[in-house]
Amino acid sequence: MMADAYDLLLKGGEVIDPSQDLHQHCDVAFRDGRVAAIEPGIAASASDEVIDVSGYLVTPGLMDIHGHFFHRGWPGAVDPDTACLPSGVTTGVDAGSTGWGNYQALKTYILDPSDTRIYAFVHLAATGLTSLTARIGELQNLAFAQIDQAIQCIDENRGDVLGIKVRIDHRATGEANALPALEMAREVADATRSKMMVHVSGTPIPLVRIFDFMQLGDIATHILNGHAHNILDGNGRIRQEVREARERGIILDVGHAGVHFDLNVGHAAVSQSFWPNTLSTDIHNPPPGRVVYDLLGVMSTFLALEMPLDAVIASVTANAAAAIDQSGDLGTLRVGSIGDAAVLDLREGEYTFVDAAQNQVQAGQQLTSVLTVKDGKRWRQPVAPVR
Repeated sequence: MMADAYDLLLKGGEVIDPSQDLHQHCDVAFRDGRVAAIEPGIAASASDEVIDVSGYLVTPGLMDIHGHFFHRGWPGAVDPDTACLPSGVTTGVDAGSTGWGNYQALKTYILDPSDTRIYAFVHLAATGLTSLTARIGELQNLAFAQIDQAIQCIDENRGDVLGIKVRIDHRATGEANALPALEMAREVADATRSKMMVHVSGTPIPLVRIFDFMQLGDIATHILNGHAHNILDGNGRIRQEVREARERGIILDVGHAGVHFDLNVGHAAVSQSFWPNTLSTDIHNPPPGRVVYDLLGVMSTFLALEMPLDAVIASVTANAAAAIDQSGDLGTLRVGSIGDAAVLDLREGEYTFVDAAQNQVQAGQQLTSVLTVKDGKRWRQPVAPVR
């Protein structure tokens, strides 16, 4: 084999790739931005660059399907290259920071120049979440939503935009506008044959009413919140309508955010083996006193709740890719797929994870980032030494 057969070789790691039901020690090689080989014993002489990752986990590049990345366009948003890639997250989804009125700014200043691969949902409200700067709910007045313009924005940006986002929330819509906003979002999604992502935390209407508007592939985010109308019935069991929603193909997403996740609800779900389809952060700049975890922090929280490691990895790789219709290219280390990978350390120690209600869970291990591979290349410098 030629010495330059591969551009990069990760050697000796414990590879976890749920898309292939793979969990074993093997090597992963990259060439021309894609995965070129995954097998034990690849010769080091076959690659230009070789990194010994023995003792670490190697996974597909992590995916965070709910974040806010309109950096400097909205004070709550974060820089994706600061928030994502250092943590092994190679793909993020902006969950409606902008609407049709300011989406082009998100695309021009964030999506196009960022090293992180970013997709987006367009908010039903024309200006997205920017009204929150003035503490005004974005859909308290439905005059801020224009169906035709939202449809045009999605149609003109098919490569980046996944669909429409709507927040059904006391602050965002109030009770009066909750159903009309869902009706409008459904019309946009149907007209564009795209997805609908619905915020379901703090909703003024029952979940079952929201699920009535959702279809196969739509995403219900903040699914483990502790507010009224959450997923648990009066006996702490998963509501039947929530189980039925999953059976219909609605994707149940965490969207942690600190304030939209309750450890007691999360524990109840995991103990009933009702794992969320996807773990995500809703990462943003929080107000004082709120803890917002990066994706590794959210993953570590679910490990502490005793969700199995392979299921945790699946939720941010194969499941996340499926949620945004990118299976086969992203969230996998299959030969020929896009060459994204995360090298992680499952570090032993004493850790505490919290939620906004001040509930706590203790943990004996935590995931940390060692190295990120993006498009077949080591991304900048590792945040911890590799051997």
